Amino acid sequence: MSARRARLGRVLTVVILTVGIATEVIRPADAAVDTLADGMRRCAAQTDQAQRLACFDALEATLPQVEADRFGLTADIARQRDPEALRRAEQAVLPGKIAALRLGPRGEYIFTLDNRQVWRQVEVEPNKPFAVGESVHIEHGAMGSLWLAADKNRMTRVKRIS
Repeated sequence: MSARRARLGRVLTVVILTVGIATEVIRPADAAVDTLADGMRRCAAQTDQAQRLACFDALEATLPQVEADRFGLTADIARQRDPEALRRAEQAVLPGKIAALRLGPRGEYIFTLDNRQVWRQVEVEPNKPFAVGESVHIEHGAMGSLWLAADKNRMTRVKRIS
């Protein structure tokens, strides 16, 4: 009888741990969804092999829900779900250096940054010169616009093309 109780105790412990881990990983659709990377970090931090496996299994079970939940997600819906995360993303700045610079067919600059991203100037602004090797950054502007800036006097609206 005591061997049966011990086995039942171990099974209940695994079930309780699995349910506890699953509730940490699985969030309701209207709550902020953890990123996959956050979930993987949380699972990787588990020291017990059974807990670690249960955590990864629970995380894997959420993938179709996360993918379906993000299908058709607009910025307005994302803002309603987690306004602080959207604010953080909009405040993010991408620093870099101009690795190559050429003129496009309309006379607009085509910037290649040191991270190999290519950005096109949206409006031709000949009074705002830029140079190869210059430190710049990409920042968010109003209404979803993106700006490449070398300093406060030299900012131009850009669009990423590759």
